Amino acid sequence: MTRRWAVLALGLALAACSKPASQPVAARQAPQEPSVRIAQAGSTIVVPTVTGKGTVALRERQPVSPGTRVRAGAASHYLRLALPAADAARVTLGANAKMTFAAFREDIVVGRVIAIAAHPDPAGAVAVEIALPDDARLKVGQAGTASIIASGTSTRLLAVPPSAVFARQGTMAQVYVVDLATSRVHLRRITLGDETPAGIGVLSELALGEWVALSRADTLKDGMKIAPIGPQ
Repeated sequence: MTRRWAVLALGLALAACSKPASQPVAARQAPQEPSVRIAQAGSTIVVPTVTGKGTVALRERQPVSPGTRVRAGAASHYLRLALPAADAARVTLGANAKMTFAAFREDIVVGRVIAIAAHPDPAGAVAVEIALPDDARLKVGQAGTASIIASGTSTRLLAVPPSAVFARQGTMAQVYVVDLATSRVHLRRITLGDETPAGIGVLSELALGEWVALSRADTLKDGMKIAPIGPQ
C-alpha cells in the first residue's frame, strides 16, 4: 500500500511540473502626472534708474570744464556717458551705478557718479562720469553699459521668475497658472513689465500670490493635471 501511494504522489508531481506556468495579470495603472516646479507671483520694489552706454577713460587725461560738478577723491579710471538732458537731470553726484563690460563677461562692476557736466553738448547730451574700481581688465576705450540709481519714487511691481514666462511676443507672453485645489494648470496670457532682480514684471492678468509653473512649459497643456513641487 505504501508503495502504491508513493507512485501516485510521484505521478501527481510530474503532472504539476508539466503544466505551463500561469502568466501574471498586468496591473492597470493610471498615467503618472508630470512633476512640475511651481512658485508664487510676488511683489518687488522697483527703483528708478537711468541707463546709458559709454567708454572707459582716464581722468588725468581729461580736463574738467568750468562749472562741472565733480566729486572729491574720484578714481583715475571712469566710465564716460552721454545722457539725454532729461535723464541727466535725474542723476545726482554720488549716485550708485552698476556697470557691465564685455571683457568682464557676467561680472557686475559697482561705482558712483563723480561728475555731471554743467551744460549739454550741441546734440543735447550731458556728459556723466562714473568712477571705476582698480581692475587690470579695464582698458581705455572699452565700451560699457551703466544703470544709475536715479531720483524719483520707487514703485511696487508684481513679478514672476523668468522660467515661468514663455511664448514671448513683445510685451505679451504666456504662463501656466497652477490651481492647487485640483493640481491642474491653466494657460494664461499676460502683459510683461520691466525685468527686475526679483523677476520679470507682470502688468496684467496675474494676481499676487497666484502659483505659476516653472518647468515643463513645452509639454504642459491647458487643464492638464500635474504633481506640483513647491519651493525648496
